[in-house]
Amino acid sequence: MVAASKHALRDLGTAIRLQRIAAGLSQDALGRRAGIVGKYVSEIERGTRDVPFSTLHAIVEDGLELGLEIRMATAPNRSRAAPPLPHGLEKLARAIAALPEEHHARMLAIIRLALELATDGSE
Repeated sequence: MVAASKHALRDLGTAIRLQRIAAGLSQDALGRRAGIVGKYVSEIERGTRDVPFSTLHAIVEDGLELGLEIRMATAPNRSRAAPPLPHGLEKLARAIAALPEEHHARMLAIIRLALELATDGSE
């Protein structure tokens, strides 16, 4: 199992445990309501057991009497690709990237200054 998946399972297990405790239920009681055994609830809460969607749905909706809402978001360590640059900027970016790294900061400072000068005259 990938480390990120293990982390997500632990987070899910913690969320289930907190909701179970808030509802005043034991692991066995939650298991009975959800149609699973208490030992399985324990494994889920510890993040040591993968949870099929049908089981998660039963735990949340039948066991905890909550609504299950699914959200998808970009993972913090993954970003979406930036939109493509206009052709002229793409050429400039490639030219700067081709320079030795120690010149990058100086080139970016020059570009910032040029942009400031260009916008000062237009306002």
